[in-house]
Amino acid sequence: MVIANEQTQNTIFTYTKWTGIPVYGGKIATIWALILFILLCCLEAAAIWKLIRILSGVAVYSSASRSLVARLSGTIFYANSLISLVLTWRFIAAWDDLSQHWLKNELLSGLNTAKDKYIKRKIIFVTTFVSVCAIVEHIFSMMAAIGFHCGSLEGCLRTYILISHGFVLQSYEYNLWFAIPIFILSKLATILWNLQDLAIILMSMGIVSRYSMLNLYTKKLIQCEYQKKLNYNKLSYQHIDQWRKLRRSYARQAKLVRLLEKHLGPLVLLSNLNNLYFICLQLYLGIRIMSRSWISRTYYLLSLTWLSSRACGVVLAAAAIILYSKKALPDLRSCSSATYNIEVKRLITQLTYDNVGLSGMKLFFLSRQSLLEVVATVIKYELILLQYDK
Repeated sequence: MVIANEQTQNTIFTYTKWTGIPVYGGKIATIWALILFILLCCLEAAAIWKLIRILSGVAVYSSASRSLVARLSGTIFYANSLISLVLTWRFIAAWDDLSQHWLKNELLSGLNTAKDKYIKRKIIFVTTFVSVCAIVEHIFSMMAAIGFHCGSLEGCLRTYILISHGFVLQSYEYNLWFAIPIFILSKLATILWNLQDLAIILMSMGIVSRYSMLNLYTKKLIQCEYQKKLNYNKLSYQHIDQWRKLRRSYARQAKLVRLLEKHLGPLVLLSNLNNLYFICLQLYLGIRIMSRSWISRTYYLLSLTWLSSRACGVVLAAAAIILYSKKALPDLRSCSSATYNIEVKRLITQLTYDNVGLSGMKLFFLSRQSLLEVVATVIKYELILLQYDK
């Protein structure tokens, strides 16, 4: 299971060299990453400068694409891509060390646990699904910006850049040498945005898969002992040692989650803050576009659906770690008195009080309860918009 998971993850991470993360690339990939980093810094600096101008009153906006909301959103979008590039680079660079710990956990367990033969298929399916949905959503965003009557290819590019990046580039500042790099950077920024969420989901799936195998082994061990009707007074050392190995396997698994959280925590924080902001933004814009074309309404509905689904997917995938880390407790508590021993008692205590899960740098843990709290906050935000919108 670990080897299949590691190979699949390595294959996925190998393709990230084209998005500016050269961990699994060579010198050319590193040069490409540095160029992208510099260009993103320049674009972000320009977006911040334009935002400062409108906040200070020096500049006034003449269209929705140059409004305060548009400039703030553009600044946040490229700030997210810049930070995401650094954090994803940092996480993938640590993946080799993490995968070694992952493999070491299974080899040191000494348990004959079952293998999750479907984990590779699950990872491929989720990666494909996220990629296809992101591509479809982005195509609709381009169609909503350009329309169907843009003329030539250069005219379509000009229309798209001035509408989607009006917060940083006005019509009299437009130049083809600016438009092409901005077009490329916008696509890479979108990829990085989806990649950071995908990384969290895939890592959570791997951890949950390992926990599910341990839980299955625990359940089968209890059933086997119940069928044999072991006598507590005749319990052998080998029997107690088996439970000791199982308890230590859970302890090592919890340690692995904390190690993963150390490297993934900043990315979790960035992902959740960014998703929350843009979901609220799409809700705000959705109220104001009812008079626009059908393609704009379709795009905003599709975009809001995809943003919400992806954000929920991130939280639910990570929340499953907390759920599966304690899923064996009902089986352990139902263990018969004839087979109950000190190691079972220690394992119950360990699973009860040892809370493991992914967090945003210890500021919050990703759980189902936190998802409901965020949904409630977003609904309150929408109701306020509906109440005060004119």
